[in-house]
Amino acid sequence: MNLRSLPILAVLACSPIALSAQAPAVSPQAPAAAPALYAENAVPASSSSSIASDEIAAPAAGAQSASGRQSAATPSRQSSLPFSGLAIGVKFGLAGIGFDVATPLIHQWINLRGGASFITYTPSTITEDNLNINGTIKFQNAAAMMDFFPFHGRIRLSGGATIYNNTGLTATLSVPTGQSFTVGGIDYYSEPYNAVTNPNGPIAGTGVFTFGGNQVVPRATIGTGNMLPRKGHFTFESEIGFQYFSAPTVLYTFTGTGCTTFLAGVYTNCGPIPQANITSEQNKLQNDLTDLRFFPILSFGLSYKIH
Repeated sequence: MNLRSLPILAVLACSPIALSAQAPAVSPQAPAAAPALYAENAVPASSSSSIASDEIAAPAAGAQSASGRQSAATPSRQSSLPFSGLAIGVKFGLAGIGFDVATPLIHQWINLRGGASFITYTPSTITEDNLNINGTIKFQNAAAMMDFFPFHGRIRLSGGATIYNNTGLTATLSVPTGQSFTVGGIDYYSEPYNAVTNPNGPIAGTGVFTFGGNQVVPRATIGTGNMLPRKGHFTFESEIGFQYFSAPTVLYTFTGTGCTTFLAGVYTNCGPIPQANITSEQNKLQNDLTDLRFFPILSFGLSYKIH
């Protein structure tokens, strides 16, 4: 054997011993497959942990999604709640110029509406009994209404009450000198002023016409326009109906002297107008006005939904 090959043989002979020294000692009771078993058991444990994390994350994500949906749905639900909206409007009609305020009770079904109207003007006329009337007519009223929309559209049926009413005429009455007039079915002549024979002067007086008085009365109307529309802000409105007043009342007072005869410039049978004739005239006029206990309502307007 060549001496140069001895070191190589020594290395080859010692290599198994070195390998066995580096390998871990194997217990007789622990088979070599144990590490593999541990490795196999470790894989499911890791997988189970991952699944558990996913299961925890999934409800959290679902909760966040549900919270998002709930948050997104909240404004819609709030807009459907009673008193969740507000609209204002202006109108004009038989009762003058007015305004309305509305809020929903049941979304797109029923609104609560309140408002007022007012106008004052001064007519001047001559009645069929030749009484000259110069007066002031007032229309002042406030009402509360429920607007019902049976078709979820523009048509509305409304019912409620006039809660304040000041509707009537206060007038001065006069009859020019020598002019004939009728009170209680009796014809009179207005005697001119004379310091000796007629210090009271010609016929004059007052008239007060009251429609309903200041009392709560029912009202009913039909109209178009929802002050709280689904879309947009502006709404054109119209309304027609009636409010039920009690029978109108009339109160006359007269001063001066009336004469039942006037011939050749001479007045005879003169004196104050008898109260019985005045009462008869009042009753006659009240009967003529009795249909106005159903006082008409007619108006047109424009409203704006604030929110």
